[in-house]
Amino acid sequence: MTYTELMLDVHDSVATLTLNRPKARNALGGALRDEFADAVIEIGKRAGKDISAVILTGAGASFCAGGDLRVLQEMSAKGPDAMRARMHDAHATVERWLDLPVPTIAAVNGAAAGAGFSLAIACDFVFAANNARFIMSFGRIGLVPDWGAMYLLPRLVGLQRAKDLVLTARELSAEDARDYGLVLEILTEDKLLGHAQSFAAKFANASPDAIGIAKRVMGAALETDRTTALAAEADAQAEANASAYHRDAVKRFLAKEPALFDWGK
Repeated sequence: MTYTELMLDVHDSVATLTLNRPKARNALGGALRDEFADAVIEIGKRAGKDISAVILTGAGASFCAGGDLRVLQEMSAKGPDAMRARMHDAHATVERWLDLPVPTIAAVNGAAAGAGFSLAIACDFVFAANNARFIMSFGRIGLVPDWGAMYLLPRLVGLQRAKDLVLTARELSAEDARDYGLVLEILTEDKLLGHAQSFAAKFANASPDAIGIAKRVMGAALETDRTTALAAEADAQAEANASAYHRDAVKRFLAKEPALFDWGK
């Protein structure tokens, strides 16, 4: 598939998805919003086959500035039903992204504002450049968080801190975001993408079954009671135990052969 405002590069099973609208700080307008949705569908079809991990980053000096204000102005003139339909489309993309059966990694360069903040925290891991900034900026223009942020943010930082970030629309530095548990590691800007790619590459020999199953079950963990969660865990282990990858890994272990997936090597 050909894209005009994003780049999808797959190398050694690592997909790097770059929002490529730098003059607009990678705001989700123009063709970028629709192309991102299409790219997520394409990655979903290839996940576990020739894609074992995905990196999301932005071209230029920003990760993503969020929504395009000109588009938001147009939507306001069209009325609530038009905006509701637009949000349903965005949520379908977010759900596909969250359901990808491979690790997703945000490499946040510069500002992640509004929906850009939402996209970053929709990833399994977040790496940030030391100049990165995180802003739930919706309140500055009289809007509320979208692209899944009102679901994801309280689960990551707790309800009080989520309200603080949303209601004040204040800016977090990379260090603040790490303290809040939103960022795993901080790198210098020149090392950010390379570090994310090295991290992602380590999943190349992991079990696609185990990764996908674990993401699915843990993704639902906070919405279920203990009994339901344990039942889901039992079903998950039965599914993973029946996989060809598991059977081969056990044979390798018993034969004293090195494991295919060993994070320390």
